Amino acid sequence: MTCLHLPPVPASVRVARHWAAPLLPADVRDPVVLVISELVTNAVAVDTAAGTGNDIEVELVVDPAGRHVTLTVTDASDRPLPDAPVTVPADKDGGRGLLLVHALADDHGWIPRPRGGKRVWALFRSLAAPPRRGAPCPERLERADA
Repeated sequence: MTCLHLPPVPASVRVARHWAAPLLPADVRDPVVLVISELVTNAVAVDTAAGTGNDIEVELVVDPAGRHVTLTVTDASDRPLPDAPVTVPADKDGGRGLLLVHALADDHGWIPRPRGGKRVWALFRSLAAPPRRGAPCPERLERADA
């Protein structure tokens, strides 16, 4: 497990991407880095709106056997993660982040944090990984579709 603490500022998105890329297996690097961008961008927006000034925590867990990567990003909102939209109008500037997470991650969801806010997580299986038999770490993760 590797963690990074970032201030809730737009420049943190780039820092998170550059920090994570060399830590990731090559076959999942691009989708994980893209999802990090989306989740950290959302966390910056939520934390800025909430005015908490709390650091955003980005956590990567790379399975030692290289079978999967779990990403979690904290934010200050207690609101549940909304469902990913089915479509987003072409003329809309935003709203595609969760659509990308849903499309790129093998599983995703969120859990509330004990002191407020939430942890949004995404799971990525390596191409070499065997088929998943169940949800990972059920005590820590809540399935997105549950």
